[in-house]
Amino acid sequence: MPYTGGLLNELNGKMGISAPHRSVPVMKLIKYHKPKSKSELEHLIKWHSKHDCHCKVSSKGSIVDFGLNLYHSQLPYWGEIKFSITECIQWEYDLFVTQSLKGGILERQAIENLSHLLPHYKFSEAIGYLDEDLRVDLLVSKPNNPDETVIAGIQVKPQSYNFMRPEVKSFNKTAHKKWNKPVFFLFYNDKQQWVNLDSTCNSILQIPL
Repeated sequence: MPYTGGLLNELNGKMGISAPHRSVPVMKLIKYHKPKSKSELEHLIKWHSKHDCHCKVSSKGSIVDFGLNLYHSQLPYWGEIKFSITECIQWEYDLFVTQSLKGGILERQAIENLSHLLPHYKFSEAIGYLDEDLRVDLLVSKPNNPDETVIAGIQVKPQSYNFMRPEVKSFNKTAHKKWNKPVFFLFYNDKQQWVNLDSTCNSILQIPL
């Protein structure tokens, strides 16, 4: 099972190794190119570090490069080396490839599940500014409203997000506040089961139309 927590998670976050501007905006890459396998996504990340693409995604390196960045950040952060190069590369692989692909699959699953439970609402993937800058994964709209007005957003996250550093959660909340609509979190557990699907539906139903 991929593991992206622990001390390496702390190191990665504090040193900004996987920040999109220092690595790759991987979800944007996935949404545009729709890779079907882990190897395809790994290749896309590396390819976009060497070539320009009409998707406008630029990668700062390969998974190996990101792993090496993580490895070399140990000494300045801890004053010692606690993890091997192999462990650091594997950690970044699990983060960028395994977990990111899972996230894309779960976003599509969320649309399907929410559409079934709330058939009078429309759910779609957020793109561009809403996705990249405002940290919104899904859009909620009411089809019989004028122009199918978007009434809310949803961010799909693992349940472990609740235990992340306060500054990470604060970053997302600040991004959400730039939008004048509510944004709800939809959480999934280690078994990829929804934790708060019913309460998310109830929150959507309570939005004044």
